[in-house]
Amino acid sequence: MIENVKAVAADIDMTLTAKGGDLPQATVKAFQVLHENGVMLGLATGRVIEEREKKFGTTWGLGFDFDFIIGMNGGMIYDRKTNRTWQTELLTTEEMKETLSYMMPLVEKYQIPVNCEGGGNINAMFIQGELLEAEKRHGWMFEDHTGDLDGFCAKRCFKILFRCNEHVDEIRNHFLERFGDTYQMIETFPGTVEMMHKGIDKGNGMKIWTSWAGIDMKDCIGFGDNENDNTLLQDCGLGVCLKDGNPKTIAVADELTDYTCAEGGVGHYLMDHYLKPKGLM
Repeated sequence: MIENVKAVAADIDMTLTAKGGDLPQATVKAFQVLHENGVMLGLATGRVIEEREKKFGTTWGLGFDFDFIIGMNGGMIYDRKTNRTWQTELLTTEEMKETLSYMMPLVEKYQIPVNCEGGGNINAMFIQGELLEAEKRHGWMFEDHTGDLDGFCAKRCFKILFRCNEHVDEIRNHFLERFGDTYQMIETFPGTVEMMHKGIDKGNGMKIWTSWAGIDMKDCIGFGDNENDNTLLQDCGLGVCLKDGNPKTIAVADELTDYTCAEGGVGHYLMDHYLKPKGLM
């Protein structure tokens, strides 16, 4: 364990909470104590950073909002104190069309739900399953471009998501065989892989933010549960994976939580391994 933690960054979905869920009380309490003792708290998520994400602390009953957010798997960064922001380049419409044209035979064969995120792009195709659940959570509707590749690719975005379930390996391997030198395709939720430019990841996003804040990465703890969290866990001074995380993420983590996401694994870990031993609880 780090002697004096300066910052904690945690993924949201299936790390801090179930999708659309509340923050477990153990995590609320641990974050409140860390905040009272001057530790910077942040989110490291695959989501676009919007006003909703900036207010999650209040929404979850912390009594304060998060100090920083690493968004879009490292493609967006926000610092609350300075209101400083950064974001990577969006995929061009030409890049979108080239990659999706190559992937369409498999997408159509399995009727895989595909959607864009970032840049205000809400285009999708084969809207079903998780995409319908996402509409309910976010309160808006995707624009359906099933069978309309030109329309789907008409507006730039940060990333393209493939909700391919049992076909994850086939989809990913097929894509990387052709485009692996330029793009990455990583799993962010069981059965979902996301395509982005190479070199964009949560670890690099955390490095940019810590350079702004004057904090050393060795004094940071990163929490995550899936492949898009791997670089965060590897680059922070301590990387912790949830007990019920992806085996590939468990393999790169320094430590595991004793509790699952639903049980408040992040909060219990912080209390048992840092706050209580330092006499802060």
